[in-house]
Amino acid sequence: MNPETFTDPCLKSHFQGHTECITQIRFNPKGDKIASSSLDTTVIVWNLKDTARCISHSAHGERVYGISWSPKSNLLASCGHNCCVKIWEPKAHGVIEEFIAHGKPVRSVDFHPAGTMVVTGSDDKSNWVRSAKFSPNGKFVASCGDDKSLRIFDVNTRSCICTFTDELDMGRQLAWHPYRNIVAVALSCNRVKMFDLSSQELIQLYKAHKASVNDVAFHPNGNFMLTGSDDETMKILDIREGRPIYTLTCRIGRVMSVDFNYDGSSLACAGSDNQMLVWKSNLDNYDCPQTITIHQSLKQKQLLAIPIIDSRHCTAFKDRKNNFCKLDCVYTIPKTDSSCTRSSSAKSKFTSTRNRTTSTSDILSRRKAFTMK
Repeated sequence: MNPETFTDPCLKSHFQGHTECITQIRFNPKGDKIASSSLDTTVIVWNLKDTARCISHSAHGERVYGISWSPKSNLLASCGHNCCVKIWEPKAHGVIEEFIAHGKPVRSVDFHPAGTMVVTGSDDKSNWVRSAKFSPNGKFVASCGDDKSLRIFDVNTRSCICTFTDELDMGRQLAWHPYRNIVAVALSCNRVKMFDLSSQELIQLYKAHKASVNDVAFHPNGNFMLTGSDDETMKILDIREGRPIYTLTCRIGRVMSVDFNYDGSSLACAGSDNQMLVWKSNLDNYDCPQTITIHQSLKQKQLLAIPIIDSRHCTAFKDRKNNFCKLDCVYTIPKTDSSCTRSSSAKSKFTSTRNRTTSTSDILSRRKAFTMK
């Protein structure tokens, strides 16, 4: 690592607008906005180019658990305790579509890379599905939940093709590697595991946190991974070397959600204290240091000590962006006939894992639900 060209991650912005715990945050594909969902029943879209302006969406009426952007950033899907998935235009005056996707609270929603459908995970069965996501190529769906398993499904055949079981505890969230058939799972036993689908084996295990891990995200270049935990920290992991390289002390309570933007230049985290932090990652010039062997000196080994960056020491932490103009959305609900999404989406189910897929090709026209048979 060249100290002349490398800079540690640093805090850029500090946002506070929700009144209860933030459950999930996601950058849009363009990287100029962040959506956040919360137990306060709202979804807020933050404009990073204009920090004095955001859009608040409160159509759910109950706790919101998950969100997902469409590939073109023109649509946003959200799911919550009211058993519904809502797909809406993230602007002050737009169109919203509602799907009755499950009979119990919906924990997860994710857009297909082509933007043609979404997959959801729910509490329908005794073993809740905490997360379900499409692979980057759109051919597979991965899900994890309370049954302590990671399941991989083929989208075309709608069948489970691979199952990994953890003996210790359940998966809370998962992430696909950006260009390899690898899935990382955040576990409630303080660990993060990476599985290779090609060899169908565990390839990396991290015990970097002191409490349950709530979320995990890959850097777009595939070399780094970001984790958030109940121990109130984030970790940046170098997966090439297989070790943590940074601990970010966030001071926002339990870190519930983390994410990288489209090029990895920024990362964000949100916590149980209703706050969101946006950091400059500075990972583009990071070089993997040479591996230290057991025969090398203690002084050399100490060079690999994990730097701890405390957000309280950053000027941006004190400069909270709480002077924003919050716009409450006004939405139009398009009329649908009995054959449209509300009635047909109940059939679209991955039976063995309570996942569902629903078509979302264009909410401005009356489109049918994609039914899994």
